[in-house]
Amino acid sequence: MEGGIWVVVLVFLSHVASSQSSHSSNAKLLMSLKSAIVDPAGFLDGWREANSSHYCFWAGVQCDAFDRIISLDISNMNLSGQITPQLGHFHSLVNFTVAANKFTGSFPSNITNAVGLKSFNISHNMFVGKFPSNFSTLKALEILDANDNNLTGPLPLEVYHIPNLRYFHLGGNYFSGSIPPEYGKWEHLEYLAVGTNDLDGKIPADLGNLSRLRELYVGHYNDFDGGIPAEIGRLCNLVILDMADSGLSGPIPPELGNLKRLDTLFLFKNKLSGPIPPELGSVLSLKYMDLSKNELSGEIPEEFSKLKELTLLQLFVNTLHGSIPSFIGDLPKLEVCCLYNNNFTGWIPPQLGRNGKLEIVDLSFNELTGIISLDVCVGGRLEILRLEYNFLFGPIPGALGSCMSLITVITRENYLKGSIPKGLLNLPKLKKIDLRANHLSGRIII
Repeated sequence: MEGGIWVVVLVFLSHVASSQSSHSSNAKLLMSLKSAIVDPAGFLDGWREANSSHYCFWAGVQCDAFDRIISLDISNMNLSGQITPQLGHFHSLVNFTVAANKFTGSFPSNITNAVGLKSFNISHNMFVGKFPSNFSTLKALEILDANDNNLTGPLPLEVYHIPNLRYFHLGGNYFSGSIPPEYGKWEHLEYLAVGTNDLDGKIPADLGNLSRLRELYVGHYNDFDGGIPAEIGRLCNLVILDMADSGLSGPIPPELGNLKRLDTLFLFKNKLSGPIPPELGSVLSLKYMDLSKNELSGEIPEEFSKLKELTLLQLFVNTLHGSIPSFIGDLPKLEVCCLYNNNFTGWIPPQLGRNGKLEIVDLSFNELTGIISLDVCVGGRLEILRLEYNFLFGPIPGALGSCMSLITVITRENYLKGSIPKGLLNLPKLKKIDLRANHLSGRIII
């Protein structure tokens, strides 16, 4: 009986010693990590020997019931320096986040020792080097965010073996080469961002297999070959599609009209040509549409009259023609309407502005005629009104003289007549006004 008691005591003492050793080891690892970090604001001042027994309560540290470190979140602390190899000893980590700091040095690849890691975020730092090939060992990983660093080399291929990945953001780096077709194999991916890199090649049609994808960002500074794959229209859960400024050519696929949950479509600053597909009018959830700075032709589709949620409509710098459809003035939520540098003719829709939401209207450099909409500032929110280089006639609406929100008014090079509205030149927020080259007359009344 006494021997049994001694066994229990020895086991207990062994457990206590092991626990104390583990505590000491974890505290020393954290302090070693801190030794290479510059912390001007003192966020990590509590990471010190005198406080080592309470490391689970140190800033940014979270432990489980067994005092194992499961989360290290030292994001947004204005930290700099480097992440030392000691990171590889935190085997129990589930979350590692150092986002929004100024860390430099190599990509912290030894994080792969934490096989249970679910979230990895080093975004908005200055890490350099290539993406490590061993990341595919992190089978539990759900979030991988290395956005806005200085990473180079090809996009990592092996990561497609991570089965549960939901969020994948490598934008804002210097990755080169093409997007691997294997990226279309993720079953659970909801967010894919590889924009703002140096990518080329074709956008793989395989991305159309990402059935759960909600946001897709491939634009900005990339220079792809070819056009938009029609298969993108199979992404039935897509909410945001950003392929802007990425060298795309060819037509806009009508299959994009199948994206019934889409609210943001950014295709601006490409070389897209042909007409705007009327099928886009079936995307009733669309709020923000920017197709500007392309080579699009034809007219604004009548089907766009169904886009009652549309807030932003930007079609400027194309070769569109015909009249500006009257339904543009009836869109109940329209705030921004920029159609400049096209070949539009006819009158400005007289009801433009009656929704009370308009903030920016730019119809300049077209061939418009008729009068300026009398209700363009009826909601008192209009900030920018640009109508220069058209064939407009009639007076400047008197109501503009009491449009307190106006910042910019440019109507030069038209055939406007009458006097300058009372109060227009004395509006409190007005910074720029250009009414030259018209047929205005009368006294300037401030």
